[in-house]
Amino acid sequence: MAQPTQPTTTVTTQPKLDARTGDIECMVGFPSGRYTVASAPLWLGVAAVMTILVALFLVIVAPDGYLLLMMNRCWTNWAVVFFSWWCLGILLAKWIKTSIQLRALRAVDIVPRRGDFILSPGTSGDVLRRIKAVAERPKDFLLFRRIDMALSNLGNIGEVRDVGAVLESQADSDGSSVDSSYTVIRSLIWTIPILGFIGTVVGLSQAIGSFTDVLTQTGSDAGSIKSKLGPVVGGLATAFETTLVALVAAVIIQLLSTWVYKREEALLDGITDFTTENVLSRLKLTDWQ
Repeated sequence: MAQPTQPTTTVTTQPKLDARTGDIECMVGFPSGRYTVASAPLWLGVAAVMTILVALFLVIVAPDGYLLLMMNRCWTNWAVVFFSWWCLGILLAKWIKTSIQLRALRAVDIVPRRGDFILSPGTSGDVLRRIKAVAERPKDFLLFRRIDMALSNLGNIGEVRDVGAVLESQADSDGSSVDSSYTVIRSLIWTIPILGFIGTVVGLSQAIGSFTDVLTQTGSDAGSIKSKLGPVVGGLATAFETTLVALVAAVIIQLLSTWVYKREEALLDGITDFTTENVLSRLKLTDWQ
């Protein structure tokens, strides 16, 4: 019986793929999260720095401006800014990491496209060598890691459906990992509106307390009563502005997180489609399969 054609390993002339190239976390020398997982502690520090810079910018550029006045009405506004920067940093990192992972899907000749090529225990080693030829650290890529897990033990797997089970299990694991990586963002999206509500309560408390002073001004002239109404209006402004800041921030972060999450889902779907088309559909473990 004719043996499957042994493909010839091609040497790529393009630079090797490296998951650490372009990764901001690696560029600053900080331990990077795996695959598309961002390092929350790093971006926590970045958020603190950005919040301070925003405050300094407002103090220097517009010390008497309405924006600084609004932000200083209640501490919750600055907390919202801090948490928003934290979320934005994590989402930026995840977007970049997803872009890096997508490079693997564009790698050519991982599996020969010839119609007569059969993927078997005898030819799987060449495919793994092709992966090592195009990637510096293949296991840093979701696609290459999934293929490696499926092909490394072909000799110990009896049937094609067992390989499919391995790939499906890894796909579920990758999906769970991506989903759990949004825990911090989802918590903050829930926390930010709560901060707005706290600011509303603080503002209303100030307004009610000041209005009590107005009521005690029995017999006072109109000018005195008018001056007492200032804190009442200020308290109401605090109540509404803190809610506005929190809701706007929460909506923006929710939309961005949904966009980044869908992009990661598209990455996982692309990996599943690639392994189905180029691995499962070309497998032949025994002569009768």
